[in-house]
Amino acid sequence: MSSTNKSIPDEQISGSLFDKLKWITTKEAAQYLRVSVGQLRNMVWRGQVVSYRVNNRLRFLRSDLDKIVKPSNNWRSS
Repeated sequence: MSSTNKSIPDEQISGSLFDKLKWITTKEAAQYLRVSVGQLRNMVWRGQVVSYRVNNRLRFLRSDLDKIVKPSNNWRSS
């Protein structure tokens, strides 16, 4: 009896992981935005990313991060 392990690509795992999350930690948000944790904290400090304090920890709503990741319809190329 042989068992075969089907490997799932990392993109598919991380994509499905983020689909189920509403609140995201700093590390997860940095991975989602594809920036470093330090860069994410700078973005929060500059007001570029909305964050929330939960039990004295930074937390992010996935819906807020989606607004940053997905381009808006107002973008016009010249």
